[in-house]
Amino acid sequence: MKQAKLYLIYLIFIVSNSCTEDHLIISKDYRDLIEKTFNERKQLAINRDKELFLIFEKGITARQSEALKFLFAFMPLSDLADYNGEFFLANADMALKAREESVWGKSIPDDIFLHYVLPVRINNENLDSFRIVYYDEIMSRVRSLDMKEAALEINHWCHEKVAYQPADIRTSSPVYTILSARGRCGEESTLTVAALRTAGIPSRQVYTPRWAHTDDNHAWVEIWDQGEWYYLGACEPEPVLDRGWFTEPVRRAMLVHTKSFGAPYGTENVISRFNYYSEINNLAKYAVTKKIFVKVTDETGQPAENASVEYKLYNYAELYTLANVPTDENGISQFETGLGDLVIWAYRDEKFDFSKISVDETDTVLLQLGRTIESGISLDLDLSVPVVRTPLPGISTELVGENEKRLHTENLMRQNYIDTFIQPDEGREISHHRNIDSARLMNAFSRSMGNYNEIMAFISVIPDSLMNKALSLLEVLADKDLRDIKAVVLKDHFYYCSLSEYLFEKPEGRLYLDYILNPRISNEMIVPWRSYFRTSLPEKLADDATVDPSIIISYLDEHIQIENDENYYNTPLTPVGVHELKVSDSWSRSICFVAICRSLGIPSRLEEGRLIPQYFINNEWHDVYFSDQTPPSDRKGYIRFKTSENRPVPEYYIHFTLARLNGGRYITLAYDFNRKVTDFREEIALPPGKYMLLTGNRISDNKILTNLTFFDLKENEHRDLVIALRKHFPEKTIFGKLDIKNTEELFGSNKDLTSNIKDKGLVIIWIDPEKEPTKHIFNDLPLLKSELESWGGYFLFLYGKTEAAGSFDPLALKGLPANSLFGNDPELEFLKRSIDVATLPDEKLPFVLVSDKDCNIIYTSAGYRIGIGEQIFKQLH
Repeated sequence: MKQAKLYLIYLIFIVSNSCTEDHLIISKDYRDLIEKTFNERKQLAINRDKELFLIFEKGITARQSEALKFLFAFMPLSDLADYNGEFFLANADMALKAREESVWGKSIPDDIFLHYVLPVRINNENLDSFRIVYYDEIMSRVRSLDMKEAALEINHWCHEKVAYQPADIRTSSPVYTILSARGRCGEESTLTVAALRTAGIPSRQVYTPRWAHTDDNHAWVEIWDQGEWYYLGACEPEPVLDRGWFTEPVRRAMLVHTKSFGAPYGTENVISRFNYYSEINNLAKYAVTKKIFVKVTDETGQPAENASVEYKLYNYAELYTLANVPTDENGISQFETGLGDLVIWAYRDEKFDFSKISVDETDTVLLQLGRTIESGISLDLDLSVPVVRTPLPGISTELVGENEKRLHTENLMRQNYIDTFIQPDEGREISHHRNIDSARLMNAFSRSMGNYNEIMAFISVIPDSLMNKALSLLEVLADKDLRDIKAVVLKDHFYYCSLSEYLFEKPEGRLYLDYILNPRISNEMIVPWRSYFRTSLPEKLADDATVDPSIIISYLDEHIQIENDENYYNTPLTPVGVHELKVSDSWSRSICFVAICRSLGIPSRLEEGRLIPQYFINNEWHDVYFSDQTPPSDRKGYIRFKTSENRPVPEYYIHFTLARLNGGRYITLAYDFNRKVTDFREEIALPPGKYMLLTGNRISDNKILTNLTFFDLKENEHRDLVIALRKHFPEKTIFGKLDIKNTEELFGSNKDLTSNIKDKGLVIIWIDPEKEPTKHIFNDLPLLKSELESWGGYFLFLYGKTEAAGSFDPLALKGLPANSLFGNDPELEFLKRSIDVATLPDEKLPFVLVSDKDCNIIYTSAGYRIGIGEQIFKQLH
């Protein structure tokens, strides 16, 4: 009887497995949900039905079909618009192959595989065929390892290919990040997740959208193994998991989050659940947290359901929204965050209220919609950030030493690849052969880095008579564009743009160069849209629009359906994708409008500040608003920024921003980062309305002095806005006495050094050139080069680690103060003679020290911090 029972159980097991062995998704309920969502998305993308869904008619397996349906069901509009079914099937096949061939593949639950291995998209990057190109190379490195060991090894592989370098906000694809051998943290983490998923390792990009203690953000990677998530710094290998240079800073964060692709599932701490993804709050893994409750009522005191509640953090001189959590039926919103200060802003139906809170002292915030702020009101807010005083235990010296040696070897491997980029003598030879301006051509080659062959392929087909126009096209593009653009795309934008050479010699040449010839509009992927629109637009529209560009607005109104929630990664659709799919978000539609105008020879742009599309005709710019948008009045008011500050001169997004009230919230106007007040030379024309000027002064990595000034701008009003930062007058603190007796051991004989120190003082920076925080200093100091040089003293840079110094070339650095010297202090002996390093965190570098002429140490900063040049400047003056 017992044997019969066991046999029956065995039969049930066999039958059950025979029913599910052809399924990728075991849960029938989940399969049904995916099928339903897939059919809805298929209808949404009906205008690209053939490009996307014909693949299902080509005899694919049930597992391939389920993988594709999962991807199509939840992907954003940009993927539906700009890629095809064959592309997604090829990538899905590699994910299925990795699951079969890896040691760990079959142990990964189907839900984890679906959400964190199968998806091609990681964040807002351009998609590519990375998995197909690099599968064999990656798998050959990890076949014999367990999953954690494999993750660490893959991170070393990524470091061989790419090192950190700041760049613009557009995220290059993993293949092109490797091609250029550099990337910002968002690109490094995108590459690393792509590499991990290629090997079938569940992984995701996580990030703090803005730090509390400094003006910046950061992204890194988490991997899943046996039910737990572990983290690592992307392209920045450590000998163990759950450790990176950002381990200490992230303990001070106010939010760490990630997007989970696919239908809502699981038990993680979710900020918001949406139809196609969930936003997960990972902060509790890294920092001490607390849950804040916000109760919002309307003007009558009744609970305000579905009011937006934004949890705002000061960063880059604005109140940045970390999260927007709407209220429930009881008017309650809740959010888990760190123990610093926030501004809570609630709004609904253009009514709002707000409050500044200290999280560690607050449990519940009460806000009542309908607050009014009189013009001229000024509020000072002192903001504090989380402080962590207990350092984490360090990693063993032996493991650190072995890892440093590997990093040094990998740096040399990457440099060997970089050395294959086109060299100046090769560029000069090509210039001489074609009679091209060698400086202009070599500038394009050097900026294109590993993509120089595409630039070469483009230049090689250009006739001599049009070379000036070709070089102008290359020069108008950003560095990153040159690093990932194809020759075929350049040819399209060159040959289908009817600009004449003579225009470049005329005063209006810059207008045509920037706003017709230029294929870059925002942060979209550049594709050959000129030839496309030349052949796809109705002939009458193309003819009439050159006289009246506003008819393009009507054309897009009629043909493009707007679905903002469907493009949740905020990766713009290409102009071709918008036109083909005929479904778009508002931002991509604006980009499409500009592309159509430029295709027809009409100057067009996204206006600086408000970022609305404009076209230029009859010697003036005209704003563009579509039928679903309410245009502001054509009336204008005028502002002019002024300041008496000069140490340093205030800069936009560093010391101040301007925001306009719209729908119950103030939206920051998007002028350039680091734009000095003195660079706003003309009055700025703005619609009348309510505005907020925000200034901020980071006096330390623990405290910020801010001011919010509210004002009404009236029609035809000319208003001066004086940018004045709140002042801080600290008592002079002496942190120690600098011992300079043996400086010659570090920097060699320098007769002037000792006497200069006694006359000026000294700035010493202990560096780890391999790590991102030090690279930020080398990018930060040149921003204040002339101001720092006016002091006249020395800047001494000391290598904090011997191995790191081995592959570091200080001569390659640009823009450091003239009196900069480099030396070695690998055991931090020079530092230890003056400061108690035992009290510092493990990731203490870079360590900045400023002394006066009496060798009193008057300022120190340990670890990662943006804006250190300004802090040094304040101490010196």
